[in-house]
Amino acid sequence: MQEISVLELLSNVDLFQNTPQDVLQELASHVQQFEYKTNELIIQKGDEGNSCFIIASGSVKIHDGEQVVATLTKGNFFGEISLLDTAPRSMSVTALESVELCAISRDDFYKVFKNQSEVTQVIVSTLTKRLRKGNDEIIRQLRDREAELSKLVNERTAQLQMKNTELEQTLAHLKATQQQLIQQEKLASLGQLTAGIAHELQNPLNFVTNFSLLSQELVDEALAATDEEEKKEIGNSIKQNLEKINHHSKRAGGIVKGMLEHTRSGKGEKAPTNINQLCDKLADLALQTMKANMSGFHCEVIKSFDETIPKANVIAQELSRVLLNLLNNSFYAVKDKKPAKVEVSTKFIPAVNSLGNGNFEIHIRDNGVGIPEDIRQKIYEPFFTTKPTGFGNTGLGLSISFDIIKAHAGTINFTSKVGEGTEFVLSFPV
Repeated sequence: MQEISVLELLSNVDLFQNTPQDVLQELASHVQQFEYKTNELIIQKGDEGNSCFIIASGSVKIHDGEQVVATLTKGNFFGEISLLDTAPRSMSVTALESVELCAISRDDFYKVFKNQSEVTQVIVSTLTKRLRKGNDEIIRQLRDREAELSKLVNERTAQLQMKNTELEQTLAHLKATQQQLIQQEKLASLGQLTAGIAHELQNPLNFVTNFSLLSQELVDEALAATDEEEKKEIGNSIKQNLEKINHHSKRAGGIVKGMLEHTRSGKGEKAPTNINQLCDKLADLALQTMKANMSGFHCEVIKSFDETIPKANVIAQELSRVLLNLLNNSFYAVKDKKPAKVEVSTKFIPAVNSLGNGNFEIHIRDNGVGIPEDIRQKIYEPFFTTKPTGFGNTGLGLSISFDIIKAHAGTINFTSKVGEGTEFVLSFPV
């Protein structure tokens, strides 16, 4: 640029509009000229501030990172604070297009204006107004942004409240559905239990029926008999039959009473429970259930109970559901095994250093097909099942069992080997 062009440029800058011509000419002689290409960085935020720049052509953007604060074109200036102090640059400047700049250093500025007190005062006043205007603009933008953010927050709050309402409704629906599913699983289990109880009751009822019919025949014989010795012999036979009828009737009543103790619905309150008796009766019931549901099924049940286990504070009907589910699964797993075996055992683990009352464990082991590796992570998921249709399964047994065990502060673990069998271990605090 020629000197006359620099002088004309300085004359049109509001910062120097009251500066005498001879002073501007002296200032123009100290001006340095620079050119920058499109997107080229001119000033980096944090750089030392030592020059003011005037745009001779092109345009630049003032920015803080990605946030653009202002766009300046020909005749505008930037970096003017460097004429007053030595603070680092507060913003970055980048060329939006090819740009020509005239630079005035702080040292040259003071050299030219050191004896121009009146002019200097005007320049400082102009800078002060510019800064005040800039501050006002920033404050206005901040207030606009604050209002915008407040609006966004209110909108977002309203959206979240609506979502919360929807979530509460969904949660209520899920809870209702969960209760329905639990009831469905209970009904399915009840169907299996009914078949098992009926199968187990059938034997003593058959004895009662047979001995009562036989006794009827003996009564007829006694009525027709003429020999006293014969009548006495028939009477003894009838007495023996009545004793057998009484015995098997009590046996049937015991079966019903035992099942009701552990499967009836209750208040869900914990009570001291004999764990060994519970496991013993449920193992028999689960076996009879499987026999009732699968003709020709045979399995050896091996029982081993730790007699040192004290009565445990549990919800008996809930724990019964867990054990029946695991036992039914074990019997199903060995249905094609010969010989088929299911082992049920208990173990007492005394408390360490007399803390608490200790734990008890229930082990259920089978020599069945085992659990494949690829489904082991899924067995506690609701509705997951490997059983075909027709076995009364809902896919909820292990899922509900897991919840019951958790509610008893217990744990459930298993080990399995495909083709060799599976062992489940339940652990509970006494």
